Amino acid sequence: MKKKRRTIKIFDDMVKSNSYLVLSSLLLLALFVAYAGDWFGFSSWLDGTALFNRFYAWFGGFSFDMFIIIIIPLLGAVFELIYGERLVKSRDKSIIYMGFLEIIYIVLLYPKVMAGDVVFSLPSVFSLGIHFQIDMLAYTVLLITSFVWFYVMVYAHEYMRRQTHGTRFFFFVAITYSAVLGAIVSGDLLTMFIFFEIMTIASYMLVIHNQTDESYKAGFNYIFMGLIGGFFILAALLLIYFHIGDLRFASAIEALQGKGDLKYWIMGLLVFGFGIKAGMAPVHVWLPRAHPVAPVPASALLSGILIKIGAYGILRVAISYYFPAPDAGVIDITLWDVAGKIGGIIIWTGIITMFMGAVLAAGQKNIKRLLAYSSVSQMGYILVGIGTALYLGYEGATGYAGAIYHIFNHALFKSLLFMVAGVVYYHTHEINMYKLGGIARKLPFTTLIFIIAMFGIIGMPGFNGYLSKTIIHHGLSEVIHINPVFMIADIFFIITSVLTVTYFLKMFYYVFLRKTTRTYKDLVFDFSSLDLALGSVAVLIVGVGLFPHFVTSNLIIPQLEVTAYDLHHIESHIATMNYFAISDVLMSFAIIAGGTLVFFIARELKLFDIKLPRWLSVEYVFLMPSYLLMKNLCTILYGDKCPIDLKDFAKLSEKDVEKIGFVDRLTITANVINRRYEQSIIRRDTLIYAFFLTLTLIFLMVV
Repeated sequence: MKKKRRTIKIFDDMVKSNSYLVLSSLLLLALFVAYAGDWFGFSSWLDGTALFNRFYAWFGGFSFDMFIIIIIPLLGAVFELIYGERLVKSRDKSIIYMGFLEIIYIVLLYPKVMAGDVVFSLPSVFSLGIHFQIDMLAYTVLLITSFVWFYVMVYAHEYMRRQTHGTRFFFFVAITYSAVLGAIVSGDLLTMFIFFEIMTIASYMLVIHNQTDESYKAGFNYIFMGLIGGFFILAALLLIYFHIGDLRFASAIEALQGKGDLKYWIMGLLVFGFGIKAGMAPVHVWLPRAHPVAPVPASALLSGILIKIGAYGILRVAISYYFPAPDAGVIDITLWDVAGKIGGIIIWTGIITMFMGAVLAAGQKNIKRLLAYSSVSQMGYILVGIGTALYLGYEGATGYAGAIYHIFNHALFKSLLFMVAGVVYYHTHEINMYKLGGIARKLPFTTLIFIIAMFGIIGMPGFNGYLSKTIIHHGLSEVIHINPVFMIADIFFIITSVLTVTYFLKMFYYVFLRKTTRTYKDLVFDFSSLDLALGSVAVLIVGVGLFPHFVTSNLIIPQLEVTAYDLHHIESHIATMNYFAISDVLMSFAIIAGGTLVFFIARELKLFDIKLPRWLSVEYVFLMPSYLLMKNLCTILYGDKCPIDLKDFAKLSEKDVEKIGFVDRLTITANVINRRYEQSIIRRDTLIYAFFLTLTLIFLMVV
């Protein structure tokens, strides 16, 4: 008897609704591309229409666009609470519709931002004032954030149907989105700091959403490291205010020039503070813990968007405070010296971050943990770009372009990779790649999407990641011409790129291709909102890869032209760059071939199965001095009369950082210090307060 062929179910009511919105978003994107690039004379024609000119004459009068941008997700949060668990479809539609509305508004802003920065200030708030600004740097990050967030929300509707507490999840997603947008449009460090902290606290609720012991532990690490980052940013903020007097994002290098080592301390605090959120080594420890426990839509946002806000923060403060003013006439070349010294340190930090993340990713069996360490590695590329932008001074436009382009690209392919991992887990309830295999036969569409995302991240010519990595490597080559020592950095850059190919081929083989005894009898493919989201982001990856000059010409070069970078260098190195030069293409294929070879060797020799001792983990090695200090601090303070519970104190000797992490050790150590000094501090403060209170009373009586 002939077996009856199963018909794939394509549409339900929610998929239909989401399909219309997704298609509309892609149409809107196509119109945006046509207008910005003036394809087929579209921009010239539209600019000549009376309706378009009347609209922008009215729309251009707004000075509070950033408030609308921030408020739209908050309206979604309100609707989330109104609909709740009673009307799940209406609840999910509200946040998807708000995401689509955000895209519309941000796309409409493009002509306005191209005409000049959109700024708004509230000078009386907090006595210092809070300031907002949408320039082309902020706009570029807003644009990619809005599209990625929208597609993740389309995806999240389907994925969260099998999860509990969906209303709480979407509520905090909306709050996080609003805070992310607020951080992007901030015009000064205080405003960015406020939104940055709101983002950290709101996203903490996404990490602990599943409410397991592992979730709470990862959430504790996340919020603790996030608040430490916030403390460092706050410290830098206070130093800038008291020594410069202005927190707005504007050139401060002339004022900082005479501040000695203080200018380096300020930048160090800012890089460290924003670097924690960005997943920079060695303060990346929260990232591989948070991703495996958070719901997949949260992981896609954490890695695709939130860590980019950390990178955006580093780039923003660097080009603001440490660049000469672009309108200063003839620029004193010595003003670039400080940026050059800072840039060199950031380049090496980026190299360490990218290499370390790649090595750790290659040894993972948990898909989400592999992608988390991959995010650490990819942040290294962005840091190398930022470092190059600073190190090369007025000719650093190549590094800047590579950094912002990779922020743009990584948001696409990393959010897509996490969503693919989510689809695999959604159907198999398994995240260990060694227990999977043969998924390609059951989920061919998902497999195709993974290949597109993989090609993007490994730098395959014709896909988006190739473009930004090529630009960053060009910038690094320019650094080598100035200082050949950075040839070592270039070697690690290439090795990291080879390892990236290796660990993604590992994931592709073990999840999709490897033969397995599992039959996945219950796994059936039905077209859903998951596939809508996957396909949409994949289209963007391919589109950016095939039209490389669109992003540089219409989003990046307008940013560069308002900086102090050399305009001739911008024109000769970026505007006319040949992305598909034979040397660059051959290098890319050589890296892919090398990574493929390493994968086959590692698989045959079972190198992927080698487990290093826990105490050799990068976290333990990097923080060894801190561990030793923490372990011996009680003895130093108390001698042989340490008052801490010996069971708790013995935890500091645990070499397995998975059991007792850095944050746990720091908490125990804080308890030691607290017990040692708490009573004396209380007594001293009491005396001080009493003394000043007495003086105040005497003064009041005399007067």
